Amino acid sequence: MYSGDGYTQDQELGYLPGGSAYLKPEEWHVRAPFFCRLTKDVTSVKHPEGAGPIWFNYPYNQELLQKSMDQEIRYAYDAGIDFFIYHGPSDRLTHGGWGLLKNLHAQMSSQIPEAKKMHFVWALYGENPAMKYTSSRVATMMDETIEYIKMPNWQRVMDDRPLVIVFYPENFNKQLAAAPENEQMTGNELVDYIRKRVTDAGMKNPYVVGMAISGYDKAEDYKKWGYDAFMNYDGSYGGKIAKRDQSPTYAEATASITDVLEKKFSATGLPYIPPFSSMEYPWPRAINTKTHQIEEKHYHYQLPKKGDMAARIKTALDYVSSHPKECEAQVLSMYSWNECSEGGGLIPTMGKPPEYQPDTTWLDEVAGALAAWKYPSGSTDTITNTNR
Repeated sequence: MYSGDGYTQDQELGYLPGGSAYLKPEEWHVRAPFFCRLTKDVTSVKHPEGAGPIWFNYPYNQELLQKSMDQEIRYAYDAGIDFFIYHGPSDRLTHGGWGLLKNLHAQMSSQIPEAKKMHFVWALYGENPAMKYTSSRVATMMDETIEYIKMPNWQRVMDDRPLVIVFYPENFNKQLAAAPENEQMTGNELVDYIRKRVTDAGMKNPYVVGMAISGYDKAEDYKKWGYDAFMNYDGSYGGKIAKRDQSPTYAEATASITDVLEKKFSATGLPYIPPFSSMEYPWPRAINTKTHQIEEKHYHYQLPKKGDMAARIKTALDYVSSHPKECEAQVLSMYSWNECSEGGGLIPTMGKPPEYQPDTTWLDEVAGALAAWKYPSGSTDTITNTNR
């Protein structure tokens, strides 16, 4: 979300008009990522009239993005995080028109040592119905994807199987079913084609995961279509729609997540990558975009107290290690890195002016928990070939 292009300026920061401007209110300036600054303190830039109060990378500067992304990678890698999940449509289909992939390209271009060790996955993007996928467009997407998968820092699981995530499989299926007759594919054919392209390129049978927006109700379909497992895009369980702070505590939400996994996810019969979001406190987004009024109630649970996030990390890792059948890939996901306006956010924030010392509070707690955790006695450490 924070390349400096597109969504950064209007949707997130509100530096430019025309978007939701989630972090524009002063209350939420504390959520701005570490590379941001208050506009009034950025004197090297001629700001447009009416510019919002938070600035980053406008006018767009590739060198600044690279410097910022390099530091993001250092923070994540040093904390013990294994890989980033990026998503977006193929550049070859959008001709460079998708700003969110600029951060992926910056990781590919990075010259810092951590960038070659920090793994990544680029999820195949089916969310937008405007993509109008056909079999030919899927082939173009896979041409580009194979180049990424061949890289040594593409995330692999289960004895070197490339981890391939398909975001919104049902949307892929709808678009491919509506394609011209000679360009159609079924859900099974899409998964088979992905497997063939990866194995034809000389790699092992990929571990193909269907990623739903949220919930576990799609697992039956994913199993029918040939996916190895399923996961959630966010999967922020444990909260409720309530007035601000009249919601479950963070600790209660952590317990609720494991309860949902046990009773709902495992009952599907399809392996899964469990979701453990770092937070779910999306009050910057509790704005009616039509009336611009703040909603009285919103889905959330309370912010963590000291030690709560470390406890969640331990709970998550304990859960994965103790469920080798359901969590066969021994991976978990956290919708967490830069969901700064949505309620997650492990990325260090910009700190207080004029020093702008990055606030690493939550990431430090996660790093400590990851460093302290060990596989329980008697279990097999098979988490990934990049486990640190």
